[in-house]
Amino acid sequence: MARSGLKTLPKPGEVWLSCPPYLMMARIVDVDLASEPPVVSYELHDDDGSLLQAVEHATLDGGWWRTFQRLEPRFG
Repeated sequence: MARSGLKTLPKPGEVWLSCPPYLMMARIVDVDLASEPPVVSYELHDDDGSLLQAVEHATLDGGWWRTFQRLEPRFG
């Protein structure tokens, strides 16, 4: 299902970083693209790795990409 304005879709197991001014990590638990609108469930962690909140069925829309960016794995 192609949607205009969508970038990389989050996948379960990935970690996404919040955009400034905050530094939080979202560990993706589930993504439901069949839902209308699509939704994402994730665990929100602070910069020390402590669990702050479990979020279920957050709307996967432009607000998601304004708030989070995918953490790119780096090796070496």
